[in-house]
Amino acid sequence: MGHIRELTLGAVIIIMIIIAGCSTLQPDTPSYNNDKDPIVGLWFSKSPDSVTYFIFYENLTFKAWSRSAADVPDYRYQYFGTWDVSGGNEYTTTGQHIGYGEVTALAIWRDLTILYDPAGDTVTIPAHDSQVFNRISKIPEEAGIV
Repeated sequence: MGHIRELTLGAVIIIMIIIAGCSTLQPDTPSYNNDKDPIVGLWFSKSPDSVTYFIFYENLTFKAWSRSAADVPDYRYQYFGTWDVSGGNEYTTTGQHIGYGEVTALAIWRDLTILYDPAGDTVTIPAHDSQVFNRISKIPEEAGIV
């Protein structure tokens, strides 16, 4: 009788493992509170010779990169770090900025002021001749743009 009980218990455990391994739980769709921090999302700016992207995440981090607008693009810079609300629609980014020159890369620590315009849903960087960024998405993902 003890042998049948052990076999039954073993079978139950194996069935539970199989069921647990075969079930598919759908992960919760992340929610983005762009009303609280409207800067969260994916942004781009295009000039005649380059395209620049910024991604601002809800966890107060960001990354940015610029590449030439040539058929075979080369990277001009990468910039990543943290962002914070300075007040109102003004934000400050702080982080490592790596510029790629023709000879070598140069890394510096950089702070930039970013201004959000709610009417146009754009951001600008005053230090760069008020470079204007348009929103691609409120979801902070690269979505195959690299």
